[in-house]
Amino acid sequence: MKTPRTETIIRGEAGGELNTTMSAWGLLVPSLSSAVRRRGRGDHGFTLIEIMVVILLLAVIVLGLMAMFEETQRAFKAGMAQTDVMEAGRMFNDMILREVEQVTPSYQPNGVNFFAQIPYNFTPLPVGLPGDTMARTNILEDLFFITRNNQTWNGIGYYVRTNPGYGGFVDPVGTLYRFETNIPVSQFNATPWSAFQTYQAATNPPSVNISKILDGVVEFRVRCFDTNGALLTGDSFVTNNYVNISNAPLAVAPNEMSFYAFSNNIVPAYVEIEIGVMEPAVLRRYNSIPFTATQSRTNFLATHAGNVELFRQRVAIRNVDPGAYLTNYSPSPFP
Repeated sequence: MKTPRTETIIRGEAGGELNTTMSAWGLLVPSLSSAVRRRGRGDHGFTLIEIMVVILLLAVIVLGLMAMFEETQRAFKAGMAQTDVMEAGRMFNDMILREVEQVTPSYQPNGVNFFAQIPYNFTPLPVGLPGDTMARTNILEDLFFITRNNQTWNGIGYYVRTNPGYGGFVDPVGTLYRFETNIPVSQFNATPWSAFQTYQAATNPPSVNISKILDGVVEFRVRCFDTNGALLTGDSFVTNNYVNISNAPLAVAPNEMSFYAFSNNIVPAYVEIEIGVMEPAVLRRYNSIPFTATQSRTNFLATHAGNVELFRQRVAIRNVDPGAYLTNYSPSPFP
C-alpha cells in the first residue's frame, strides 16, 4: 500500500518560499523543482544604469585631473621660458653696462668714438599696446664705440640682423650679434677710422670677430644724453665738426634720433639702451609664418606687444670730457 505524498510550501521570515514534499516516513524533502527567491534589503546586485553612471563620473574626474595637469604643465613651461628670457636680458644688461661705461674719447679728428644709427634698410614697426589706444614703435639700431686698455684700442659693436652679416637684411625680429676688434695704439693713431670700417665690413662667416648674443630681439634702441642729463638731439649743437646727430622723421620714429656720431674729444655723458626680447613660444609661431608673407608677419608682431620683455638702463660714461660740452653748446646750458 503506497503512502500519498503531500506537497507543502514553507514561507520564511524574509518572505521567501520553499517547495517541499512529505516523504513516506514523514520527512520534508525539498522538491527538485523548487527555487529560492530572496528579496531582502541589500541582497540584489548593481544594475546596468548604476554601473554606467559610475563609469561616467570616473571619466569626468579623470578628464578634470588631466586638464588640471595640462594647465599646470603649460604654466610651468611658460614660467621657465619667461625665466630664460629674463635671465638672458639681465645677462645682456650686465655685459653692455661693463662695456659702454668704458667708452673713451680718441682725441682724433677722424676717429669714431661712438656711433649709433637706424639702418637704412630697416622700417620701424608700430605695435599696439594691450589696454591702450596708443602704439609704440619698435626700433633696431646699430651701435659702435671704442674703449682703451693700456696700449690697445678696442672697437665693440652690436647690431640686430636675420643673418650674421652687418650689411644684411634687417627684419623686424632678428638676432643680436656682437663685434669686437683690437688695434694697437700706434696703428689706431695712423688710421683712427679703421676699427669702425672693420665693424661695417664684418660678416660671419668667415669673420671670427662676431658672436651671437640673443634671439628674438624686436627692440634695440640707443639714446644719448649730455652732462646735464638732457637728450642730445639734432638741435643740441649749432656748429661742431666732431658731432653729427640727425633727428628721425616723425613719420618713421617720433622723438627718436636716426643717427649719432661722436669723434675727437666728445662722447655722450650718458647712454640709455633699451632691448626688447620676444617670448620663445611666440617667436616660434612668428618663424613658422613664411618669410615671403611679409604682411602676415608684420600683423602678427603688431598684435603681440604683450609677449615682449623690455629691459632698459642708463649708463654713465666714466671717461666723458665735460669741457667738450662747454664749448659746443649755443647757448651754453652751463652757468
